[in-house]
Amino acid sequence: MNKFLAATAILLITATSSFAGSFTFPADEPAATVEIPDDWQPTETDYGVEGNSPDAGTYISFDVAGAEDMDQVMTDVFAFLEENGVKPDPASQHETKDQLNGMPFQTLDWKGTDKHGPVSIGVGIIGLSEEKIAIVSYWASTETEEKNMPEVGKILATLKPAS
Repeated sequence: MNKFLAATAILLITATSSFAGSFTFPADEPAATVEIPDDWQPTETDYGVEGNSPDAGTYISFDVAGAEDMDQVMTDVFAFLEENGVKPDPASQHETKDQLNGMPFQTLDWKGTDKHGPVSIGVGIIGLSEEKIAIVSYWASTETEEKNMPEVGKILATLKPAS
C-alpha cells in the first residue's frame, strides 16, 4: 500500500510540474547553467541555449562569450534578430544596470516590431566571471509578454556560473 501511495504522489507531482531542462553551456567549454522549461522547446546553439514560449510569443537565448569572441557573439545576436525581422526603434532605447543572482547585469531594451507586430526587445550582458559573460537575447510580442514574463523571470533566476 505504501509503495502505491508513493508512486501515486510521484505521478501527481510530475503531472502538475513543468519539467525544465538544465543546460550547461557552451558544450565545448561550460561557463554557465540555466533551466528552461521543456514546453519552451529549448535547444543548444553554437554559443549557448535558446527557447521559445509555448505560445511562440516570447523568445529567449543565452550565449557565452569571452574577451576573444565577445564582438563576434554580439554581432551574431544582432544579425539573428535582423534575420528574424526584429527591428528595434532606436529612439526607444533604454539602458539599465543591476544585479542578477549576485552577478553584474546590464541591459539594453527597445520597443520595436517583428513580422507579427509590436515587440519588446532586450539584450543583457551578465558577468559570469572575470573571463566570461553571458549574453541574454529576448524578444516578446507585446500581446503575450505580460503572460510570459513570470516564466522569463523564473528562467533568469536559474542562470548561474557553471561549477
